[in-house]
Amino acid sequence: MEYPCQIVGDKGYITISGDLDSEQAGEALRQAFNQVFDQGKRTVVLDLSGVQIINSYGIGKVLMCYKRLKAENGVLMVKPLQGFVKETFELLMLDKLLPVES
Repeated sequence: MEYPCQIVGDKGYITISGDLDSEQAGEALRQAFNQVFDQGKRTVVLDLSGVQIINSYGIGKVLMCYKRLKAENGVLMVKPLQGFVKETFELLMLDKLLPVES
């Protein structure tokens, strides 16, 4: 499992598809994040539009990315969320923590 990364200007984009609810998915996110981070990008945008299910494992990996960026004065953003993922982010108040890229 691998998530595509793309660099556009000063931002790194990670497109996540499938469910973010397993060790494999979390590891794929970590690898994609490291790829962007190691290129010096401190603004990272997660595109979760292809994710149907996210659980505590996936949330933990997202927060790991957030903490690492925050320590370097970076920003973790999300594309506009929808469905179950949006409800989960709102319930955990992550929508207040992670700005939405418009």
